Amino acid sequence: MDMQTAIKKVDESKWVKNPAHREVYINTLLDENENKNVIVRLARIMPGGEIMPHTHKNQETFYFLEGEGNVLAGGERKRVKKGELVNVPAGCDHGVLNDTDGEILLYCVFAPISD
Repeated sequence: MDMQTAIKKVDESKWVKNPAHREVYINTLLDENENKNVIVRLARIMPGGEIMPHTHKNQETFYFLEGEGNVLAGGERKRVKKGELVNVPAGCDHGVLNDTDGEILLYCVFAPISD
């Protein structure tokens, strides 16, 4: 894969409902077709929505741009809010419950890209 510098307008990317989760929409900013190292997404969790507990073969790091929620990581639930970051190692069960009246907006990075 030939790596090239890319500049994208985020507001031109599309939000897609993630069927694996409840009231969660994702906007993929950078994927495996554009580079070989990371996947970058925005995730929007609506009030009452949830990224259901799951695992990945890669590490996931997510930063709370807006809102707050109940995060499951490493078998523990913790309150996480705007300005805080969660780093989840590969194979670790994790999820986010939006138990508030506001939306949660996450900036998510998955690395390395796994098959």
